Amino acid sequence: MLFKAAPAVLLLLSVACAADRPMVPERHVHGAATLTSGLGGLGPEVLADLAQVRQLVATYHDLSAAVAAGYTVWSPNPFAPNATCPSSAEGNMGYHLVNVPLRGGAANPAAGDAVIDPLHPEMLLYEKRADGDVHLVGVEYIVFKAAWERVHGAGAAPPTVFGQPLLFSSHTFPGNPDPIPHYELHVWIFTSNPLGMFHPWNPTVTC
Repeated sequence: MLFKAAPAVLLLLSVACAADRPMVPERHVHGAATLTSGLGGLGPEVLADLAQVRQLVATYHDLSAAVAAGYTVWSPNPFAPNATCPSSAEGNMGYHLVNVPLRGGAANPAAGDAVIDPLHPEMLLYEKRADGDVHLVGVEYIVFKAAWERVHGAGAAPPTVFGQPLLFSSHTFPGNPDPIPHYELHVWIFTSNPLGMFHPWNPTVTC
C-alpha cells in the first residue's frame, strides 16, 4: 500500500522526534546468530504465529493508524532533510517507528518495559522509496538488557520470540549519548530478505 504522510501526521511525528533525536550517531553492534533463512524451516506453529502478527499489524501500512496506536517517535526520521536509515555492507534496517511505552525510555534503560509480546512489537520498520512514500516492511522486538535483568535476574538468557532468541546489540538511542546494551529481533513480515526472515540487515530494503 502506498502512503504519503498527511501534514498533520508529519507535524505530530516531527514534534515527537525533535525531543528524541540522537546526540551522537548510532553505531550498531550485533552478536552473531544462526538465523533461519527460509520459511520452510520455521515449522507450522511459528508460521501461524507470524501470520497472526502480519494480520494484526497490517493496519499500520497506514501511518495515521500507527500513530493512533502509540507509535509516535521516528528513529531516524525518514522525513528529515537528507534522511538515511541504519545501513551496513549487508543491507539496511529501514526507519524505526517506536512505541516508547512498549520499549521504555532510553534515559533510564533499567526502568524500561521488560515484556516481549509478539502481538505488540516495540517498533515498526518502514522503508522509504524514491518517490518519498514510506512502506511498512517489518516489525522489531526490543528490550533493554538492564530492564530484562531487572525482572529475570542478572545474566538471564535473552528472551525468545517465534522460537528465535533476540540478538544482543549495543548502540546509542535518542535521549542517551551512551551505547545501551539490549536484545532485539527484526522480523521482515512484509518483504523478503535473502539473508533470512530474522536477519537484522535486509539488502532489499531501501532508505
